[in-house]
Order: sequence, then C-alpha cells, then structure tokens
Amino acid sequence: MPTAPSMRRTMITLPGTPEQPMQAQPVASLVPEPSPTLKSRMASAVGTWVPTAMLAFLAVASTLWLAQVGNTDAQSKRFNGHAPDLTMEEFEVTTMGEDGRPQRRLSAAYMAHFSDTQTKELTHPHLVVFRDQAEPWHIASDRGWVSADNDVVMLLGKVHIWRNTPDGKREIHIETEDLRVLPDEEYAETALPVSFSTPESLTTGTGMHAYLRESRVELLSKVKTKIEPISR
Repeated sequence: MPTAPSMRRTMITLPGTPEQPMQAQPVASLVPEPSPTLKSRMASAVGTWVPTAMLAFLAVASTLWLAQVGNTDAQSKRFNGHAPDLTMEEFEVTTMGEDGRPQRRLSAAYMAHFSDTQTKELTHPHLVVFRDQAEPWHIASDRGWVSADNDVVMLLGKVHIWRNTPDGKREIHIETEDLRVLPDEEYAETALPVSFSTPESLTTGTGMHAYLRESRVELLSKVKTKIEPISR
C-alpha cells in the first residue's frame, strides 16, 4: 500500500560536485533569529521584570498579612480588653425578697456588660427601693456603674432622690452628685454638696448618709435650713 507523501517542506540542495550526494534539509523557521543585540535587550528586560514582579508580589502579600495581623490584634483587644460583651437597651432587673415581693428594681436606658471586670455601665439609671407599707424611694442619675457582685451601685453625675405621697405628690426631693449605693443595706452616701427639700423647707449641706430603710437622712457639714414653702 503506497505511503502518503509527507507534508513537511524540504529544501533541495544541489551538490557542488558530481560525487557529493543530494541532501534534504528542513526549511528554516519563518521567524528570523533575533540578533545578538536584541537577545541582550530581551534578557535584560526579563531580568528586570522578574525581580520587579517578585517585589510587587511580596509587597502585596506583606500588606495582606499585616492587615490580617492588625485585624486579629484589634479583635483580641476588643474581646480581651475593656470592651462590652453584652449590651441591652431598656434594661431592667427586679430583685425579689424571700416572701416573693419585690425589694428593688434597677432600670436603665442602656446597659453594657464587660467580661474583663464583670461590671456593668448604665445610661440614665433609675433605682427603686420598695418598702413595706410605705411609698418607695426613687434614685435616678445621668449614668451608673454596678460592681461584679452587684453589691455596689455608683450613680454618677447629677443625682435625684425622691419619695412621693400615696396620692403622687412629691414629699421629699434630694439633689446631689456621685452617690454610692449599697442596695442590700438600702444605704446611700456622698461627700459632695446636697440639697434636701420638702414642701415646707429647704436644707443644704455637704456630705450625706441616707438610710432608706429607716427613712433617715444625715447631712454631715455646713448644714443650713430655710423654712418656707417650696414650689415644685
């Protein structure tokens, strides 16, 4: 069976002498071989491009790595440092007595709990201390802080303490700042100026011990009292 002719192109070289046989040689590439000068330039260009590309790659990789490390550090500081792990709006908690009746209620517009100290920070806290057979005490401030075991409540900024009559009229109103409250003992104190008013009098002083369970308030120094009706 005849063999199909090869499609490879060849060039026939005529012999220079009768004794020299004919030789078949492949055709040279259609693309001419670059000159030595061009080869040198190409090698130089490749040699320059490779390190540049490597540097660019390393720069991008380093940037991504540093960004990842930075994010990890930020997250670590956020969760291991003083950052809240729990927040709540319209926070409210009521403590009940052994008889099933409420002893006190602490509420706030906003509460943030911190895992590193197990403390709480409050915005616009309002503490209500209930009493048997009597109207409750109310204590409100700009902001607040609650200790880890809940036995100390710091009411910070402007503080208002009041008690109403059964018909809702203001019976006692106390104004001060930075009040320390021991809820279990129903006791509060401050070393700052205090204003104590009733419908018939206004008393001012510096420093206060307030025994809420007994409805007794002591002003410690610089006490002055003015007897006259106070409108509120």
